[in-house]
Amino acid sequence: MKNNVYLCGFNVTNFLITIMIIKRILISVIVIFASFLGINAQNYKWWAGGRALFWTGDAGMSYMVAPEVGYQLSPKFTIASSLGIQANNFKNGKDIYGLVMNPYIRYIVFKQGNLLGFVDGGVEFGMGDIFGFQLGFKPGIALLLTERFTAATQFGFVGFNDGKDIGLRRHGFGYDFSGYCSTIAFFYSF
Repeated sequence: MKNNVYLCGFNVTNFLITIMIIKRILISVIVIFASFLGINAQNYKWWAGGRALFWTGDAGMSYMVAPEVGYQLSPKFTIASSLGIQANNFKNGKDIYGLVMNPYIRYIVFKQGNLLGFVDGGVEFGMGDIFGFQLGFKPGIALLLTERFTAATQFGFVGFNDGKDIGLRRHGFGYDFSGYCSTIAFFYSF
């Protein structure tokens, strides 16, 4: 039987185990990204980055780390994928852990100076305690901060969801443009 350490009702043992898993995933992703540095290094067609989430409240705590890698096929199309780990530690003692994978295609709708408008179309899979999938579109805006660094935000989802645990949307078709669907990410092109 595993001994758990609690601090103010927070399961520190599970949090540290999750951090160790995240560290191993990130090191693996960095090694993979480093192997691509020599490919198309002058064209900046490859990019890497990711998203992170941390939320704490009355019900408990949630966190997610999702590194992403992508390749620019043309000035209008990019293919990419993210693989993240998500954990929800609830104060009632129930903990939920899972992997979330999200392959997608990004279409650049417009480019005005350093500002890009885009739509991502893809599939998101939840594995582990978080099980389900969603298929749909996520609109967003990206700001080219420098030649290599980009900040992006997405706001909303339109499509199909089969699994209440992904994004907390229920089974079915619909749209969600609430603040819950907003994300911020940073990317580095190489």
